[in-house]
Amino acid sequence: MSNYPAEALTLLQKIMAVPTVGQDESLVADIIEDYLQPLIASGVLASTRVNFAPGRDNLVIRYGEGTDHLLGLNGHMDVVTAGDEQQWQHAPFTATVVGGRIYGRGATDMKAGLAALVVALKRQATAVPHPVHPVVLFATVGEEVDNYGARQLAAAGYADHLEALLVGEPSEGVIKPAQRGIIDYTVTARGKAAHSSQPELGANAIDGLVAFHQAAQTAVAPLLAQTAPLLGHPTHAITLINGGAQVNIIPEAGHLRGNIRTIPTANNAQFVAALHQAVAAVNVPGVTLDLSVDSTLDPVGTPADNPLVQAVQAARAAEQLAPAPVAGDTGITDAALMCLPGTALAIYGPGNGTSHQTDEFVELADFNQALAVYGHLLAQW
Repeated sequence: MSNYPAEALTLLQKIMAVPTVGQDESLVADIIEDYLQPLIASGVLASTRVNFAPGRDNLVIRYGEGTDHLLGLNGHMDVVTAGDEQQWQHAPFTATVVGGRIYGRGATDMKAGLAALVVALKRQATAVPHPVHPVVLFATVGEEVDNYGARQLAAAGYADHLEALLVGEPSEGVIKPAQRGIIDYTVTARGKAAHSSQPELGANAIDGLVAFHQAAQTAVAPLLAQTAPLLGHPTHAITLINGGAQVNIIPEAGHLRGNIRTIPTANNAQFVAALHQAVAAVNVPGVTLDLSVDSTLDPVGTPADNPLVQAVQAARAAEQLAPAPVAGDTGITDAALMCLPGTALAIYGPGNGTSHQTDEFVELADFNQALAVYGHLLAQW
């Protein structure tokens, strides 16, 4: 008889040992395929690779036929950099188990969630080779940079028929059926250099950026006043600014970058229009401004009681767990691209607030609980 918690820990240690910092996700896909190989060889599961770049394959595992009541499972295989590895008490890519925790980069974000999804899928496929309703697992590349893999899979139609999407990102025991969107933008100012003792001979690019900031605050204010269920208010912040070359030179160039977190009632298109409005409102003689929208992902808003949220709550009840709180997610997941209109969303997975931190870890009890809840969910779907 299989010991699925032990299998899950072994699988997690193997995939955490691969330093998938913007590369080599195919090695994780190899490990997952090898783990599932008996079911793939027998035809119970079907495996597809979707290549993004050399060494970077998305992995799609299909269980069952058709699209009726199709459930998607999502986890990403990449991680962020470990930074200064000398600062780690436990080396970031050795997956060290100490005191009921497993330490390493990706423990929380989100190789624990991915491993739990994979093992739960194997358990269900072994018990029921021919499911009534199909399931598809998406293990993606490049989520930490700009959701490269999810963008590619969504563009190829892999998400088109999903009735529900379970994202195994760390949620600290909360079920999240909605997430904010994001806009990253850059404003570049160009003016004219001059000696600082004669500023009238130049055009100060920094003045243009300051004027934009003031105009942007006015332009986005009505949007920031909006709210959405689960997600609250949107946010806007100038997060980077650079300009000038020397203290006694009027700066001829500069730029700033801003970050916006959007909601369905104050969406990406509305914020981009407000940014263009702010640029047009700036009138600093001799200074021109250019706006570049560098990245944009729309918010995802699904009901707090959508069918997948109800299914996760039922799975928790089967494990004798209390109902989980339901809230929105202020971060970004692959759901921004894979959760299409009409698809029920639940972000729910093992992990804690140590994502992207030195000595990132996940509690093994949390990991095993997620594995059990996923198992009940798949059995009841």
